[in-house]
Amino acid sequence: MSSKEYSLERSLEKMDNEWNGVALECSPYRDSETYILKGLEEVQMLLDDHIIKTQTIRGSPYIKPIEERCLEWEKKLRLVQRTLDEWVKCQITWMYLFPIFGSEDIMQQMPKEGRRFKVTTPVNPL
Repeated sequence: MSSKEYSLERSLEKMDNEWNGVALECSPYRDSETYILKGLEEVQMLLDDHIIKTQTIRGSPYIKPIEERCLEWEKKLRLVQRTLDEWVKCQITWMYLFPIFGSEDIMQQMPKEGRRFKVTTPVNPL
């Protein structure tokens, strides 16, 4: 294995190790029993950085010995990215609707929709 191939392999290992200890933080939302994700900026920055680094590695002429591993790593990163994107969209929508369906007036005017919304609550990560 050439030094360039070894360097690419070390870069993948370094990225993998940087995810050790990364945890998503949850906190209670207002007066509900539901927890929401918070503080995703650092995770998102690490994710974006690793996607770019992985794409750079994939563009190297020395990738052949680790190409499959690199492709698998990129698939994992993209899955995490899509999952977080969808989670955040869902969370934003839920946070918008929570005060609306927390109103007794709305619950009386829209009982069916209110019951459906209550099914999504609470979510407790513990």
